[in-house]
Amino acid sequence: MTVRPGRSLIYAAAVMLAGSLLVFVSAGVILVELAAVLLLAGLAVADYFDLRKRLADVRVARRLPNLVGRGRPFDVRWMLERDLPGPLRGEWRDGLPSDCEPPLLCRPLSLSEREFVVEQTNALRIPVRGEHTFGPMWVRLVGRFGILEGQRTFALPATVRVVPETYHSPDELQKEMGLNLLFDKKTQARQHGTGTEFESLTEFRDGDDPRRIDWRATARMNRPIIRRFQIERHRDVLLLIDCGRMMGADVGRGSKLDCAIDAALMLARVALQGSDRCGMALFDDQVLGYLTPVSGLSSLGAMADCVYAATTRWRETDFARMFATLQQRHAKRSLVVVLSDMADLETTERFRASLARLAKRHVVLFAALQTPALEQQVREPLTDGLDAARHTVALQLLREREQALHGIRRSGVQVLDVAPAQLIVPLINRFIELRQQSGL
Repeated sequence: MTVRPGRSLIYAAAVMLAGSLLVFVSAGVILVELAAVLLLAGLAVADYFDLRKRLADVRVARRLPNLVGRGRPFDVRWMLERDLPGPLRGEWRDGLPSDCEPPLLCRPLSLSEREFVVEQTNALRIPVRGEHTFGPMWVRLVGRFGILEGQRTFALPATVRVVPETYHSPDELQKEMGLNLLFDKKTQARQHGTGTEFESLTEFRDGDDPRRIDWRATARMNRPIIRRFQIERHRDVLLLIDCGRMMGADVGRGSKLDCAIDAALMLARVALQGSDRCGMALFDDQVLGYLTPVSGLSSLGAMADCVYAATTRWRETDFARMFATLQQRHAKRSLVVVLSDMADLETTERFRASLARLAKRHVVLFAALQTPALEQQVREPLTDGLDAARHTVALQLLREREQALHGIRRSGVQVLDVAPAQLIVPLINRFIELRQQSGL
């Protein structure tokens, strides 16, 4: 227990200090002051033992959800219990995460003679993904006479996981963005194509394609044997998310990385609902995480665990290690979706070369997230020389970015150039278009 002077003691000390000036008028003031000091000391002792007993009797608890959406409000309930009767006055304060809104929560505490339980609920929000820790709680009580105040600390460690909105409330997001029609289109698209997944070996019949004859099996059986294929039911989709420095730019709805993760989880949901296998990876100049393709909608939780706490380390993106990891760990032809951005011709040349080599084995969709600040700078009116310089730099960066994207398109890579806040719907539309094509 921590003890500090109460308001009554401070006021009394101020009065005694002012009254001590009367010593020059009457010597009897000294006796009055001494009596007051003895009285305050006695009251302070009484308050100390009273606070010690009442703070030891107090029990507090905090109830909060384990999982919340980024930037979405959630309720936290605090409860205080006691067994001893009597009035109780003071306040309590909770140690909230540094990114929490509001950043500080302090509420008055008042219980009447026969109140033994008090509950309070407040709405909080955390706009940053990841795991956030709630610190200790403090309860401060005022002594019976107001001479002292006592404070007790309760550890109460608790964590809350802040995940993207697309994972926390997908139904609400689908309703807001009109994605239900896209899901229907994708279901129909899965039935097109001649099929590339091996099913069985059977005897050749009239009307079969001679190009599908298995000559080794034919030689063993001494009669024509043909390979039969079926529409692939479990195709692989790999989502690669760039966590480099350019993905840390703020775009209004969080950073580019936030928008990329939101879109990746929604696309993963679409792929898993369509019976595809879906994998995910994070990279900057190194591979930060890799989840091999899994199937079933229940696997979406594992994918969210892989990316919900991802942050940028403000390093320059280098796709070389991610490309080497794919070459080593995933040889099957797949649809690879890369969510990143391009800066200029020089820094993206190796990135472009890696994507071009990747496109020889896989179908590659490169989702390039625009930088709204550059577009806004170009549209701003020019008022002085500094604005003109900024306008020129923004135009140069946009021109180099477009040239880099043009080079990627010529390498056989599908390119989607879109604003981060509007990424989800165009990305799923392009995914559906690619899945309608045969051989994917």
